[in-house]
Amino acid sequence: MMHALVMNDGWVPTPPSPASMDHLPAQRDPLTGLLNKHGFIREGNRLLPLMAAAGEHPHVIFIELNNYEGIVSRMSYEEALELLQAMRWRLQLAFGEDALLARFDSERFAVLLPEALDEFTALQRVLETPVVIGGNAYHLSITCGVATYPEAADNMHMLVIAARIARRDAINAGRPVSTFSGEQRRRLSRSRAIEDGLWESRAGEGLSLVYQPKVEIHSGRVIGVETLMRWYHPELGHVSPTEFVPVAERTRTIVPLGEWMIRESLHQQSQWRRQGLDLSVAINISPAQLAPEASGTPVLDILADECDRLDLDRSKIELEITEGLLTDESAMAQVRRLANAGFGIAIDDFGRDHSALSLLVDSPARTLKIDKGFVDNILRNPRQAAIIRFITELAHDLGMRTVVEGVEHIRQLVAVASAGCDYGQGYFYYRPMCADRIHGLRTPH
Repeated sequence: MMHALVMNDGWVPTPPSPASMDHLPAQRDPLTGLLNKHGFIREGNRLLPLMAAAGEHPHVIFIELNNYEGIVSRMSYEEALELLQAMRWRLQLAFGEDALLARFDSERFAVLLPEALDEFTALQRVLETPVVIGGNAYHLSITCGVATYPEAADNMHMLVIAARIARRDAINAGRPVSTFSGEQRRRLSRSRAIEDGLWESRAGEGLSLVYQPKVEIHSGRVIGVETLMRWYHPELGHVSPTEFVPVAERTRTIVPLGEWMIRESLHQQSQWRRQGLDLSVAINISPAQLAPEASGTPVLDILADECDRLDLDRSKIELEITEGLLTDESAMAQVRRLANAGFGIAIDDFGRDHSALSLLVDSPARTLKIDKGFVDNILRNPRQAAIIRFITELAHDLGMRTVVEGVEHIRQLVAVASAGCDYGQGYFYYRPMCADRIHGLRTPH
């Protein structure tokens, strides 16, 4: 239960002496003496069942100081430390002796309480009272997420995650506090199921590939395909790439999944070639696969080994990278090595991230894929057509070709053709399809 507390404007309690710190430094934050994340979870897992057995209703509050970086940017190190010590004492005075307190990182704190708060407004008054440091008054504000045991989660690690999710929802809704709900629990459970399932699928289990044809606009011929990954979860069924790919990126499972995708794509290209289909294959490469710390076999080694084994033409293999990678020097160094090894490079969704056009000058890309957002409104907004024409002319001047994505109607096709685009993809032509259906398309032989 929160203790009553009246603070004069700007009053900061005296920081604790080092002698009062815990004897387990590995479990403590060195700047405040509060538990760190690991200590909080470890001690919380010990306390949760004891609290429940005593008939209490424990819950975690995850607290974030808003605009922390803006505040400490005006402080010296000693003043920033004084701010953190002030937060420590305010937390202790606000929540009382029964609370388990922690500082997770920089501006984030957590509290485990045996019972729910009576009033959140009182807590705000305590923690948001201005702090006077070095003669300057700093106005604080907080955003909190609350998660209750065992409704939100049955262990401390997941309880903290639930409270963080609730805090994020509070920020998105413009509220100072939000409580983890049943709907959020379902979303979290689904996210964890997807995360666990992706680890199980690293060797390809449940994965499959479909191929979206790339069409030469002036002739209508299919000259290549883009490989797209699909995933079937044993319990969730078919999971959309828009849902599982961000999880794979976050957990780095995209690295082994990406390797599987490269090998399967090239194997399929080899099969088509033996059957008389001379098609280029475009494969999406994740930034995580090009990161210096990426585990597993480097992308260039995978491609080179498969091309040598299958006797494939490297110029018929195009690697699609995101526009944002143009500003990542370490990743672009690998991209240039891929280009120097004979593989094509395409910049996917060009125009979405608004990268500096000057970066294209040194880019090894031979293809610009124009983001479908420009195509969606091309009929209602003539300026969209002007932008597509500009990008196309720029690409041609740089010796590149353009692929326009998201062509769904004949009038869109006429507009992008008038803008000079070279290739098109979209439902007007073909939806993504299995490999066997490619044989029935109008392709070059």
